[in-house]
Amino acid sequence: MKMLLMIYDADFDEDVMKMLATQSVAGYTKWERVLGKGKRSDPRLGDAVWPGYNNAIAVVIEDDVEDNIIDMVKSLHSKLGGKGFAVFEFPVSRMV
Repeated sequence: MKMLLMIYDADFDEDVMKMLATQSVAGYTKWERVLGKGKRSDPRLGDAVWPGYNNAIAVVIEDDVEDNIIDMVKSLHSKLGGKGFAVFEFPVSRMV
C-alpha cells in the first residue's frame, strides 16, 4: 500500500476529485484552504500580497490500483502544467 499526499491549487479541486472518483477511491482525508509555497509555485497565503490557497488530500491506495492512479496523477500534473500541483508518495506498512 501507498499513501499519496496531493497538494494543489484549490482551483483544481474538481479535477482531482473526478480523478479519484474514476478510480473508485473510497476513502480520503481532505484539507481545504491550505497555505504555503512549493518549489514550482508562487506562495498561496490567502492575503492581499499572496492571494489564493491550496487544498490537500491524502489517500491510501492498494497495490492493485497503484499504477493506474499514479498514471492518472502524472497525466493530471501534466495537464495542469506542473505548477500548483505536487504529489508525495509514502509507503504504508500498516493501517489500523
